[in-house]
Amino acid sequence: MVGLTYDKPELQEKFIEARGIEFPFFSDIDAVSMKSLGILDQNYPPGDENYGIPHPGIFILNPEMEIVGKIFVNGYEKRVNAEAVLSYALNQLN
Repeated sequence: MVGLTYDKPELQEKFIEARGIEFPFFSDIDAVSMKSLGILDQNYPPGDENYGIPHPGIFILNPEMEIVGKIFVNGYEKRVNAEAVLSYALNQLN
């Protein structure tokens, strides 16, 4: 598991510490990854304080590190149910 966010590393650090997260988090301040993956929320133009927000979601990778599935939702307020993700991931990997 890996986290990717547009937040600056200092902000990530506080979030990670407060929640006891133990997996790696990467920072993509310029949203380059979000754009190339096609998950950037286009409602926020460059210069907007929310620019860089991706649609929340998860990529499922196989042992060869190939994307075999993805679940994304519109709007940052929504999140994906963990049990549904696990079920979906297991189906994609079998």
